[in-house]
Amino acid sequence: MRGRARLTVGVLAAVLSGLAALPGSRALAVPATPGASPSAAEPAPPRPQLHACDLGMPHPLRCGHVMVPVLRSDPSLGETKVAFALRRRGDMSRPSLGTIFAIDGGPGYASTAKPYAASLIAALGPILRRRDLVLYDMRGTGLSDAVDCPALQGGLIQEPIAIGECANQLGPTIAGYTSAEAAEDMDQLRRALGLGKIFLYGDSYGTFFGQAYAVRHPDTLRGLILDSAYPGDDPYYRTLLPAGRDGLRIACRRSSSCSGDPVARLGRVVRAFHRQRRSTEPLLAFLLEAGTLAPRSYLSLDEGDRRFLAGDPRRLNRLLAPGPAGEKLSEYSNGLAIAVECNDYKLLWNASAPFSQRVAELSAAVRGLPRDFFAPFGRKEYLLSPAARLTPCLYWPAPPAGGLAPAIPDGWRAPRSFPTLITAGQVDDVTSVREAQQVQARFPRSHLYVVPDRGHVSSLYFPFRSLAVGVIRRFIASH
Repeated sequence: MRGRARLTVGVLAAVLSGLAALPGSRALAVPATPGASPSAAEPAPPRPQLHACDLGMPHPLRCGHVMVPVLRSDPSLGETKVAFALRRRGDMSRPSLGTIFAIDGGPGYASTAKPYAASLIAALGPILRRRDLVLYDMRGTGLSDAVDCPALQGGLIQEPIAIGECANQLGPTIAGYTSAEAAEDMDQLRRALGLGKIFLYGDSYGTFFGQAYAVRHPDTLRGLILDSAYPGDDPYYRTLLPAGRDGLRIACRRSSSCSGDPVARLGRVVRAFHRQRRSTEPLLAFLLEAGTLAPRSYLSLDEGDRRFLAGDPRRLNRLLAPGPAGEKLSEYSNGLAIAVECNDYKLLWNASAPFSQRVAELSAAVRGLPRDFFAPFGRKEYLLSPAARLTPCLYWPAPPAGGLAPAIPDGWRAPRSFPTLITAGQVDDVTSVREAQQVQARFPRSHLYVVPDRGHVSSLYFPFRSLAVGVIRRFIASH
């Protein structure tokens, strides 16, 4: 898991095998949203040239890009490419009902990658009959000059060393990989396309980005959809493990094949691992990511636990076996992920402090957590776990003098000028219901929908079965 929000499309290929072909489109021009006009505050950037692009989709798409400053406060760092794919509405005989911009999670995942694009298009379904869709590759991902740190991307060496190498490779451009800069990129693209108000859909980390965009450009939003919302305000990620335990219990309670207390069973497995001097890291990592394909993932873990305790470890061993190292750069940039995580997310130490002081501040911070918070795992094994994500940014360079603009300023509240739909899976531990409630507090004109018996971004993992899909479609159609 990278940060709190990477787990959005990493395994969608298997889920998407049954997708039906979607209707094609016929035109190439990009119209402005009805009833809105581009911002008059600054001149529109040059209009991007569009060209046919094959992203493996049955519906024709047109791709293009704009050039943006690497760091708007320092023009000497040059420019970088921000790319997108445009899917025109199915019915070109009638006027457009608006344009939807979409950004995938991570951070690090490419919105133009086929697994994400196919699933999102399936989820939106009939909504796209009268609406255009822009798949936006955040800077450093996909077609947008993807950050390629080979050792980190391929999992070739220990992560702390690979992170340091990646930081050295990026050099002074490192300060440009933030949600704040990327939000300005999206607005520049919106203006370049001649669009007025837009719908913005973000899932997982994309919900954090969506809030960063709303901070800076609320007047350009016709509606905001934050699917599996993440507030980005807790460096401890305190909801993660409790939500995993709760999800395990809820999934078991609702399944006819599960009985008793699955968390107690997990505790017995953890103690057995300790006796065998076996690492519990794969067990912890699986639990903390189980919200991704919940509730099935929780039930699979519990079945493995039950068989293990009965003397048959084979199923649990298969479940915890490591997958292949590395991911396709065209779909996911690990370098971009760590840059945004370390630049934007709150940390347990002063980011400007030297390494020794960071370690001291981290140690002091975690001593304040109650010991039973980590159950059924031990305090030390949890705090040092790569899955817990408390320490990767220890090795990240200090921010430039004056610091970086916060993605979401403390205490910020959205204006009432646009409606917001917020979703959360009932058994999601990657981004929990409690976190969605924190996000909702920032948006006075919002509705929170808790998807029953589902986990992380179920609208994308289960676009033909998740109840979130209908809620998202109705929200867009009604605004």
